[in-house]
Amino acid sequence: MIKTVSEMLQAFIREETEKLDSYQIKHGPTIGDMYEGLSAELLNRAIPDQLNLRVVSGFITDGGQHLSGQMDCMLVQGEGEAIPYTENTYKWHVRDVIAVLEIKKTLYSKDLIDSFLKLRQVSESYSKYLFDGDHSDNRKIDLSSSYKIFSQLTGIHAPSYHQRHELTKENELIYTTVFMEQLTPLRIVLGYHGFSTEHSLRQGLVKFLEEQGVGPGFGVPAFPQLIISGHNSLVKANGRPYLSTMRDGYWDFMCSSRANPIIFILELIWSKIELEFDVSMPWGDDLEVEVLNEFLRAKPFFGKDQAGWHLVYDELSSKTLESRCDSKSWEPLEVTSSQYVIFNRLANENIDTSDPDFIEFAEKESGSAEDFVKSITSSGHAALDGLELKLTTENLVALISPDGRFLIAENNSGRLAPWLNSNFDKKM
Repeated sequence: MIKTVSEMLQAFIREETEKLDSYQIKHGPTIGDMYEGLSAELLNRAIPDQLNLRVVSGFITDGGQHLSGQMDCMLVQGEGEAIPYTENTYKWHVRDVIAVLEIKKTLYSKDLIDSFLKLRQVSESYSKYLFDGDHSDNRKIDLSSSYKIFSQLTGIHAPSYHQRHELTKENELIYTTVFMEQLTPLRIVLGYHGFSTEHSLRQGLVKFLEEQGVGPGFGVPAFPQLIISGHNSLVKANGRPYLSTMRDGYWDFMCSSRANPIIFILELIWSKIELEFDVSMPWGDDLEVEVLNEFLRAKPFFGKDQAGWHLVYDELSSKTLESRCDSKSWEPLEVTSSQYVIFNRLANENIDTSDPDFIEFAEKESGSAEDFVKSITSSGHAALDGLELKLTTENLVALISPDGRFLIAENNSGRLAPWLNSNFDKKM
């Protein structure tokens, strides 16, 4: 379903962009207004009418004295304050902002930098709201998805928020970042034209970061969730919905792709809407998934005089990026027979990794119990709570395929049955 919707919206955007590109006008602000209007129409077509969400432009407030710069396009709920003598321009509380889009007809280095710094004000506004601001609606927020994402990312079972100090300083920074990614509004840079290749878009952001040097304001929380330039995208892998487990102690938090950019907008906004309103969006059971290429990794560090994030750029050549597909078929994770035994048991009960029988079993498989446990947690489907292994997934299925492979999958999406039907003869 989401693939069909994204293709329809992509066709709409392509047609309307061609009209705007050919329109004979040289007045910069009016050109900006045209592309902002097109983006607002895209948002309106992407969200359910019954949620009573609005698309506006304007400023974001923390409920106190802090006010952001003017934002091009905001998806909002509730009520804002109309700016006198303007059309559709408002001052809106950050708690009621679902997503913020910064719109550019053409996105090159200067506009990329401007958009990055401008959207960083949104997360700063939310931080000020948490500590100094005010809001009349104090409804509780379901943080269960953040607990799950932290567990899948690190392989460590997430403690409750009030027990987060039991984590190492490094893991506590990852923990709070995961939670803030849920709470803050989505930040999206939408450039209709600009960097012509995936490689040049990656290089544009890296050059900007290198020029900034080491300092505050450029850690994981500062990055937008999505940067689009024409047909190329930079996507934040914060677990909503894209995520990979940590690699060599680093979080692959920013990836790149040539997949349909509209599907990324839908994936991010629909995920945010599900969390905010406790509704189910029409994802469908498409077996095609987007390919994300490694781009930026981050690792928390705490020194004597400073603390923050150490960023690593995974440099890939144009040739390498162009050789990779932009999508692939979804499939379950293949595991060893011994790992299958553990996941099958985890579906029914937790496992004590200090149990002598488990240690003996694990050492036969991997040489050491520690390495075996790492092979289990690196799947993203299980995490350690002290010495106890627990599932991080809600609906884990472990099965032996008709061709004899040991497979596991979280089946919330309903993709497993279609995958089996498409890969194996029903008579098998």
